[in-house]
Amino acid sequence: EILRMRWLRLRIYRYRGSFPVAYRILRNYVRIEAKREHRNES
Repeated sequence: EILRMRWLRLRIYRYRGSFPVAYRILRNYVRIEAKREHRNES
């Protein structure tokens, strides 16, 4: 559910023409997710 909200927000950013901002947010989100996965493994 949160992911869907995030995608909606990303779409809004993209339509506004600020794709780099949306891209940076997405990259940060992926990095946080990867960190959480790593912590769960150990």
